[in-house]
Amino acid sequence: MRVNLFSSLGALKIGLDILFVQEQVKIDQILGHGGFFKTKEVGQKMMAAAMNVPVSVMETAGEGGAWGIALLASYLLHKAKNEPLEAYLSNKVFAGENSTTIDPDPKDVDGFTTFMERYKKGLVIERAAVDGLR
Repeated sequence: MRVNLFSSLGALKIGLDILFVQEQVKIDQILGHGGFFKTKEVGQKMMAAAMNVPVSVMETAGEGGAWGIALLASYLLHKAKNEPLEAYLSNKVFAGENSTTIDPDPKDVDGFTTFMERYKKGLVIERAAVDGLR
C-alpha cells in the first residue's frame, strides 16, 4: 500500500523538485484537502515525507475537488477589495477549524527519496510502453 501511496505522489514530487531545488521556493507547511486525506494520518504522513514539510489537515480534509472549486467561487464573490486568497481562507473559511499537523518523519523522508530514485528510473519503462502503443 505504501508503494501505491508513494506512486500517487511521484509526478507531484518531480514538479515540487523544480520549485524547491531549481527555483528555491520555500514552503513552511501544507494544508491537505481531498480524498488522499480521508484516512486519518495516512495521507498526511506520506505527503509530509514527499514534501519534507509539515502537513496539516482539518476536519473537512476528506473534501476536495468540487468543494475546493466552490471555495474559489465564493472567494471571487465575497472577498474584500484587495483581499488575498490566503487571508480569505484563513479568516473567513477556516477560522476556528480544528486541525492536526504531522511533521515529516526522517525515516519516511529517506524512504520516499529512495522510492523516487527508483520511480524516476522506471519512467523509461512507461515511455517504452506508450511508444509500443503507437
